[in-house]
Amino acid sequence: MTYDVAVVGAGIVGCATAWECARRGMSVVLLDRGEVSGGTTGLGEGNVLCSDKDAGPELALTVLGRELYGELEELLGAAARIRRKGALIVHPLAETWAAEPARAERLRAAGVECFMLDGAEAVRAVEPRLTGPLHGALHVPGDLQCDPRAIARGLARIAAEEHGAAVRTGAEVARVEDGAVLLRGGERVAARHVVLAAGPWTRPLAEGMGIALPLEPRKGQLSRFRLPVPDAEFLKHKIVDGSYLLSVTSTGTAREISTVVETTYDGHVIIGSTRERSGFDPSVDLALEQEVQQRAARLVPEIATLQRDDAWVGFRPWLPDHLPAIGQARDGVWIATGHEGAGVALGPITGRIIAGALAGEPPPLDLSPFAPGRFA
Repeated sequence: MTYDVAVVGAGIVGCATAWECARRGMSVVLLDRGEVSGGTTGLGEGNVLCSDKDAGPELALTVLGRELYGELEELLGAAARIRRKGALIVHPLAETWAAEPARAERLRAAGVECFMLDGAEAVRAVEPRLTGPLHGALHVPGDLQCDPRAIARGLARIAAEEHGAAVRTGAEVARVEDGAVLLRGGERVAARHVVLAAGPWTRPLAEGMGIALPLEPRKGQLSRFRLPVPDAEFLKHKIVDGSYLLSVTSTGTAREISTVVETTYDGHVIIGSTRERSGFDPSVDLALEQEVQQRAARLVPEIATLQRDDAWVGFRPWLPDHLPAIGQARDGVWIATGHEGAGVALGPITGRIIAGALAGEPPPLDLSPFAPGRFA
């Protein structure tokens, strides 16, 4: 059998692509060397954020991506665990606070509802546990938290059960050639189009076809802390230190640390955020974990008393210009990766864009900033 589309990688990007293609009537095979959503997708905080963006192509794509979560909620229901709790970008530093009004105007111009909260008391009125010193905050009420692993698995299941897609786990792709995917062990899976959506593991497959893709894994470490009594409202919003806005756009190789903190669906506290370009190093740094907890406690002092429950690392797919690669790279080969820390927000809309392009539909926005060929 020759499939219309073979999707390599069963994270949220790949699963969304498979679902969007299958529901348009294409024959689809979804391939992953592990399980569905067994990699980067399930290891983050599960955030869909416009609040940490600025004017430009990524924000325009994120606005569309966040809107799509209404459809996903209707499709998947409670399993998606969507919590529309909003986000606060808080500013302990005068320097980052001074730049926030202008950024807020740019967000509004892009269609993002947001409000300035001037002074610590105004911030504490909406988030009482933020008792550390603050100049103010930007409140973006439309941002949300979800369960990306459940969403990816739900999309894969619906693609298979309702639209006939083949979902193959434990199928490691060795290389891609014109018209086929070659699996370890020698099996050849024929397909008219191949979509490379393997997150930070996409680069060798692309380069094996002569496609330049300077993709690197950007390691991040997260820790979960247990509350004495689980309470999903311990913090009502996603909390982001304003210095995160600088960390996320850094091009340096050195470790970046900035505070993000929020409650999980089951009522505990998750704390980050770290970024470093150190390859696929899976080790957890306990000293780093302590530093991240101490920084979070400057904003929410109660965090200093919490006991660590777990810590882990994940690998974000990073490209040097901080934009994902989405689109056709050569005849029959498509790229969908490089979303870095915004894969949950941008995964479903990326799948829709790829499937729409394959079906001849007009794109929802200018895709030229995301062209995979920009690195050639």
